[in-house]
Amino acid sequence: MPDAASIKIVKKISWKGGIQEWSNRYHFDGGAPADLTKWTTFADAVVAAERHCFKSWIPFAEAVGYGAGSDVPVFSKLYAVSGDATTPAGDVQAPEVAALVRYATAKRSSKNHPVYLFNYYHGVYTTSATNPDWLENNQKGLFDTYASASTLATTRLTEPYVTHRDFR
Repeated sequence: MPDAASIKIVKKISWKGGIQEWSNRYHFDGGAPADLTKWTTFADAVVAAERHCFKSWIPFAEAVGYGAGSDVPVFSKLYAVSGDATTPAGDVQAPEVAALVRYATAKRSSKNHPVYLFNYYHGVYTTSATNPDWLENNQKGLFDTYASASTLATTRLTEPYVTHRDFR
């Protein structure tokens, strides 16, 4: 269990005749927000920033906050907003196709290896039918911009190729 507070942002996507929820969890230093009002402000800011990476067919469902070292939620807020990106303009991919953003941190493991964090994002587009494995350039730029807001990461990399991520 990480020793930092975290927030999980839950999104939805149509998948195999139903709706599949998926999420990204972000850990942060400096302790958890002090009260529900600060959690709400923080969650709203994260959702507002992440929305820019997705088109309107990706709805945001919930934000869940966790204290350091715990998987017991201390905060939850439901959302009824969707992505607000006007790009990308490529070919939409199946829900299992994902963009991958890798963050390097200054932290070290118990074996002195660098600690990397990864986020997978569904609802992605590729460049064209002739290049179905390349993340669409505009959406890659949106993920790059979003990832750059992480002040704890020493470097960030949005993979230029899409990848596959199974749902639970």
